[in-house]
Amino acid sequence: MNRIIGKYKGSEPGPLLVITAAMHGNEPAGVKALDLLFKMLEVEPITNPDFKYNGEIIGLIGNVKAYTEKKRFVQKDINRCWHRDYVNKLLQKDKSILQNEDFEIRDILDSVSDEINRTNPDKLYLLDLHTTSSDGGIFCIATRDSESIDIAHKIHAPVIVGLLDGISGTTLHYFNRENKGIETTAIAFEGGHHDDPLAVNRCIAATINFMRAVGVINGDDVENRHDYILKEYSKNLPDVVNVKYRYHVEDNSRWQMKPGYRNFQKISAGEILAKYNGENVMAVSDGLLLMPLYQSQGHDGFFIVEEVKSDL
Repeated sequence: MNRIIGKYKGSEPGPLLVITAAMHGNEPAGVKALDLLFKMLEVEPITNPDFKYNGEIIGLIGNVKAYTEKKRFVQKDINRCWHRDYVNKLLQKDKSILQNEDFEIRDILDSVSDEINRTNPDKLYLLDLHTTSSDGGIFCIATRDSESIDIAHKIHAPVIVGLLDGISGTTLHYFNRENKGIETTAIAFEGGHHDDPLAVNRCIAATINFMRAVGVINGDDVENRHDYILKEYSKNLPDVVNVKYRYHVEDNSRWQMKPGYRNFQKISAGEILAKYNGENVMAVSDGLLLMPLYQSQGHDGFFIVEEVKSDL
């Protein structure tokens, strides 16, 4: 299977956009969304003669092997491996000896480096598309960078801040100026449950809003009939939340989340949320639940978040 979902070159100079999907192989919605997006971009100049795209965009499958096997990962969670020292070691190795997620990381980096070398952009933007194993809620994950937060707000979904402080090794940790050598801004978008057919539409809408937010297309270009889905789905959700607690699951086989929990569901301190190693796992505080773990792979049992006032 080809890692590259599609490419599009605009008629005007501009930044390089890298959109990744299926960084976790059991999250197909982003791949389907990008396939449709590139078809939309090819048609746009025909239906809209005034259309101009600034720069270039490439869509990539993050974990090709896991995607073909419909698993979150093969050997290890690729989105916990993007540590600078670890990645640098992979870059120094013979690519032919790398396997599973190590090969995937190296091949992603080679693909991105090829595009950077070819286009020589002044700026790199990364959007990482995901879905969750729980229902109820879409959201953007921003870094602490002000531009990342600003872009995330323009997607029309709740913005999560502080999540990257409790985990490490994600694409959002790695894709920055220090590691890529050019100005780089990254965000992630979670489009809903893995199996929700509307997750594809939400990922399309989020990607188009992302392109508008960074200025590579005009606000009226690329018809986005799915945009109302984001606004409608988010209207009763908080604008911004801050992560205040994460429960780590070391052995997934011993984890059992209580059924029925949803993203942004209110929980109370002392509420039994799950069982781990046969013991009850209780909420340490009042708050909103985020990403309760309902799948056979993964180490994030759940997050507890709290709504914060937005300045935007």
